[in-house]
Amino acid sequence: MKTFLFLVLLFVLAPMGYTQTLTSRIVDGQTGEAVPFATVVTGVNKGTISNEEGYFSLEAGGLTSGNVQISCMGYETLEIPAASLEENQILRLNPAAIRLNEVRIGERIPEADEIIRQVNKNIPVNYSMDERNYAFFYRESEHMNWDQLDLEVEKDSELDKAQLAKAREELNALGRYITDSRAVSFFDFNGLYKDVKDTSLIWIDRATELVDAKNDFTTDKLQARAQKIILSHLDSAQTYKVKTGILTVEDSISMGDEMMESGYADSVSAKALNRRISDVLALAGFESENRLADFLNEDLYRYELVKPTYFNGFYVYAVRFTPRKRKAKFAGTLYIDATSFAVLKTDYQYADGRTGQSVNLKLLLGVKYIENMDRGTIVFQADDSGKYHPYYIQKEYGNYVYLHRSLKFIENSASRKKVLFDFLLEGGVRQKESILIRPSTTPDTPPSQGEILVQKLDSYQPTIWQDTEIIAPLEEMKNFKVVND
Repeated sequence: MKTFLFLVLLFVLAPMGYTQTLTSRIVDGQTGEAVPFATVVTGVNKGTISNEEGYFSLEAGGLTSGNVQISCMGYETLEIPAASLEENQILRLNPAAIRLNEVRIGERIPEADEIIRQVNKNIPVNYSMDERNYAFFYRESEHMNWDQLDLEVEKDSELDKAQLAKAREELNALGRYITDSRAVSFFDFNGLYKDVKDTSLIWIDRATELVDAKNDFTTDKLQARAQKIILSHLDSAQTYKVKTGILTVEDSISMGDEMMESGYADSVSAKALNRRISDVLALAGFESENRLADFLNEDLYRYELVKPTYFNGFYVYAVRFTPRKRKAKFAGTLYIDATSFAVLKTDYQYADGRTGQSVNLKLLLGVKYIENMDRGTIVFQADDSGKYHPYYIQKEYGNYVYLHRSLKFIENSASRKKVLFDFLLEGGVRQKESILIRPSTTPDTPPSQGEILVQKLDSYQPTIWQDTEIIAPLEEMKNFKVVND
């Protein structure tokens, strides 16, 4: 009888589990192409945004009544009954027809510089500059692509022929594995955030990480792996000094050193997560030196009115910005409400010929580093009081790395046997941070400032976030799976 009852309950409740998270896709009504960064509003301070592939996910339990409103820059707003929204439904947005003569200040179309001055003038009216309380969902992805990895034990090393051949074979295999692999990891967490008077507090609800520990290809870990191969062919009873040029890197390492195999931590500090949220939110800040504030600085940038467009049925100015001075590095488009002069959205990237920080000591120290990608999107949304808050922020950045290092392993013994090792690495790292933000209330009790447990996953599991408004994962993340040898 108990078994029968269990089967009945399983049959009845199983469909409910599958409907707790509902995923649909937004496309252009004319071209059928994905529409990214469309806001999906399900209620007051509730909703999400479509990802770069046009997908969005909602908690189905909260869609029993009312309408779902879908808005995107340049498209007519779509409203559909919440009860009619289905899994894997395709939703089509129609491009909005623009009537240029309706977008005016008085009797004329404003100049771009005038629009920017109005934006700066109205910042105290349009945006909340006091205490800010948010609920958030954060996602970070990291890709490592190493195009070249040469690992070589030099001939004059004091290894016999068999050891030398074996070490070279193992190093070559490591190099091929790493250059053929495209390492990727994903880190998600959600919670509440308070920002008041230069102080921020964070309450963490949940944190997960998708990562394959075998594919940890940071430069430090790569060098450690190569060193481990070399040490495995040396006298395990001895310790070794490691030098590069005239500098001593390590005084005494051996096969037993923990540095050779450091795994992934099962926790992360709340302070570190607070810093991540604060840094991303700072992109949308209007205080001096913040990125968006720089984009509105007439001394740094020049402006051009591209064309008006629509958002949520209201006229919007699209203003292109490009560097005026050398210290200005970005180009992009500001989308500005034609009535309130609030910035509704910003797209930006490095301007032609501009990069971030760079170091070129290739000839002197065998090191070259260039920040060659920095682009993003910032979306604002108004609350019931008419104040605008950041709703979605995405930042993607990448770099080029060249590292050529010659290492010498010297036995700490009277014989002082030596092994010479050459390490050449070239490639890059690309990171993307995305955050979905909604005004919320925060607890009166202070949050824990200790370590936050991170749940490690071998594959994406949507049920973990089924009770949370999240950013829908891209196909790459949904298809991620750790293959255990």
